[in-house]
Amino acid sequence: MATKRMIVFIVLALFSLSLAACELSASTPPPAGPTDEGSMGTLEAVLANIATQTAAAGGVAATPVQETPEAPAETPPAEEAPPEEAEEPEAAEPQEEAEPEPAAATPVVVPTPTPGIPTSYTLQKGEFPFCIARRFNVNQYELLNLSGLSLNSKPQVGFNLRIPQTGNSFSGDRSLQDHPTTYTVAAGDTIYTVACKFGDVDPMSIAVANGLSSPYNLKAGDRINIPEH
Repeated sequence: MATKRMIVFIVLALFSLSLAACELSASTPPPAGPTDEGSMGTLEAVLANIATQTAAAGGVAATPVQETPEAPAETPPAEEAPPEEAEEPEAAEPQEEAEPEPAAATPVVVPTPTPGIPTSYTLQKGEFPFCIARRFNVNQYELLNLSGLSLNSKPQVGFNLRIPQTGNSFSGDRSLQDHPTTYTVAAGDTIYTVACKFGDVDPMSIAVANGLSSPYNLKAGDRINIPEH
C-alpha cells in the first residue's frame, strides 16, 4: 500500500514539474546561463529525495555510499645494505725489548810492579833469595851478606830481605825461561812462584797481564799470559 502511495506521489511531482515548466516557458524567456544539465540535476535531486523517503517508509535506512579511498601505492622495500664486514684489527707490531744495559765492570785494582830497586822485600810463598836478586837485578851475594844469609840458608815466608843499593847486577842469567809467552798453571802455583820460574818477571806484572786482583788466585790447568818483564 505504501508503495502505491509513493508511485502516485512521484507521478504527481512529475506532473507538477511539467506544468511549472510550461508556465515558465510561456511567460518567461529561457535564461541565458542555465542549461538542460541544470534541469536534469534538479530532477535527479528530487528523485533522490523521493527514493530516500520511500526507503524510510519501507523501514530500510538509506546507507550513504562511502567513497573507497584509493590504496596508497606500495613502496618497494628498500634494499638492505649488505652487512659490513668487520675489519680485522691490525696485529700490533712486536715491540723490541730493550736490552738491559750491562753492569759496569768493577775495575780490577792491581798494584803496579815494584818501581826501581827497593831497600827491602818480604818473601812470599814459593820465593827464595836468588829469585829476588834476579828480579831486581842485584848481586845475589851482596844480598845474602846484607841479609845475614848463606848459600845454604832457607829463609821462611815473611822473611825481610835487605836489598843492596850498590848498583852491581846479578851474576849470571836473569831469565830462566823465554817470555813473553803463555804458561799452564800447575797445582800449588802462585803468581810469585811463576814469576820466579821466569827469573826477571815481576809477579804484579803477571797479575796486570791476566786481570787478576788480590789474592791473585790461580787455578791448575789455566793458561796465563807471561809478560816481558
